[in-house]
Amino acid sequence: MNITQLLVNGYKILKENEIDSYKIDTQLLLQKVLEVDKLFILTNRSYEVTMENEKEFMSLLQLRKNKMPVKYILGHCEFMGLDFLVREGVLIPRPDTEILVEHVLQVAKANNAKSICDVCCGSGAIGISLSHFLGDVQVSCCDLSETAIEVTSENANRLLSQGRVKVVKSDLLHFAIEEKAKFDIIVSNPPYIKEKVIETLMEDVRNYEPYMALSGGEDGLDFYKEIITQSLMLLNKEGVLAFEIGHDQGVEVKKLMEYSAYKNVNILQDLAGFDRVVIGNI
Repeated sequence: MNITQLLVNGYKILKENEIDSYKIDTQLLLQKVLEVDKLFILTNRSYEVTMENEKEFMSLLQLRKNKMPVKYILGHCEFMGLDFLVREGVLIPRPDTEILVEHVLQVAKANNAKSICDVCCGSGAIGISLSHFLGDVQVSCCDLSETAIEVTSENANRLLSQGRVKVVKSDLLHFAIEEKAKFDIIVSNPPYIKEKVIETLMEDVRNYEPYMALSGGEDGLDFYKEIITQSLMLLNKEGVLAFEIGHDQGVEVKKLMEYSAYKNVNILQDLAGFDRVVIGNI
């Protein structure tokens, strides 16, 4: 078959299986198989594809048809203009999380921050992005998941010079407490989805993304409570704590921080106008 025929087949298969992004997903999968860019796909419609590549393409289509996220199939995801490796076992970085990173970058520059910890780091998207854009700052990334530690380490080695990011397997901030570490900023996109809500999520998320990166307990606030408590032992004077939150958690997380003596606690919105970040200092 040629490119046109494969695209038409792909569109049909994914559309019939209610994949809203069927066109772009089909194109991305064919680009991966042929190891070409979008321009090649669009301008070489009569290009004959080998039988081997055709079989591989159909195999990837089957995965997407079964609702595997396309980013897992491709093996990478763009975040803050950087190309992060992702695979099953780590949460796929979302554009919404860039709001958190952008605000932390502003704070870090204004406060001349020198030490940052990314808790529940997943793929390392937050911590590695901060290190990339700030340069002269020591970043620690921690997660309890072995897969997350592996993927973060791979991304740090690919995207940064050696030694810029410390990657640690840890149950939240226990490693830092044991080491008596101190940070200017602690940042986290923790699991925050309520237990009862998880079963209502899209199949792409519910069936493939790691449960431990999604579930925030019965009220969705378990990790916020523990990180807030631990952070008080670890932040330097005027140190900053910044969270990504669910769209309906801003007021609750702000109250938790203020109850723990955080000051200047602000709720910030994403581009759609939803609460997305809570940030304050001790």
